[in-house]
Amino acid sequence: MAHKVWTIADILKVPSDFLGKKDPTCPRLEAELLLSEILGLNRVNLYTNFEKELTEEQLGAYRELVKRRAAHEPVAYILGRKEFYRLPLKVTKDTLIPRPETEHLVDEAVRLAKEFADENIRAADIGCGSGAIAVALAKTLPKATVKAVDVSGAALAIAKENANKHQVDDRIAFFQGSLLEPLQGEKFHVICANLPYVPDQDLETLSPDVAAFEPKGALSGGPDGLSLIGPLIASSPAFLEPSGKIVLEIWPDSFAKASLLAQQAGLSPLEPILDYSAKNRILVAGI
Repeated sequence: MAHKVWTIADILKVPSDFLGKKDPTCPRLEAELLLSEILGLNRVNLYTNFEKELTEEQLGAYRELVKRRAAHEPVAYILGRKEFYRLPLKVTKDTLIPRPETEHLVDEAVRLAKEFADENIRAADIGCGSGAIAVALAKTLPKATVKAVDVSGAALAIAKENANKHQVDDRIAFFQGSLLEPLQGEKFHVICANLPYVPDQDLETLSPDVAAFEPKGALSGGPDGLSLIGPLIASSPAFLEPSGKIVLEIWPDSFAKASLLAQQAGLSPLEPILDYSAKNRILVAGI
């Protein structure tokens, strides 16, 4: 029997159908990303090389990646990277995978920073993880300096790599510690945070991709989703410049309580920023 020859067009169809049964959001896109990784081609070049034949080694490597994805391992962890704010960032299982919703937070932080005109903006990223927010701010605001804090040394190591890769490491200082504690005595125009915010009772509602692979410590926000966010809100006024703002990503069901905590801390909440599902997601409050 003749040995079957697999072309790019052939091999893409089979995993796309297979992954589709495993319920990923975009099975065709994921199949293309995995095959691009094996072949060293971008997705556009896959389509211009549809008749290219794969070697047995390439087929075997591709099948292994597809098996990992079929077991719900996120594509970002398989590839070791994720694009955020048009920036490719390194991610590992020590860091949360940056999400599109968090780009709303960066958009708002940039807008608020620009209200200070030509001042040298001082921003903080609390719970920085992979450094997504800090790096995006530094790249978008050339005059800004950023202080980034995380409790995880492993996450900070990844964040430093991302800052170095995007050549903003000279304007981002990294600190290991809890919330604002390493930044005592400093003042910021904008404090950003995407802290763990999923209420404990909602952790079981997360998709297997998230629940089984992403670090629980970067997800679990305690009984009300505010175990870290609440203390950050309470302590933030002492770290804000006049007219400074705090910008937080929040679990939608926790939003009302978080807004109340901001008022109790002496902050004035602004209009909430909605996510792609039209739910309250980004809390902004200022002095």
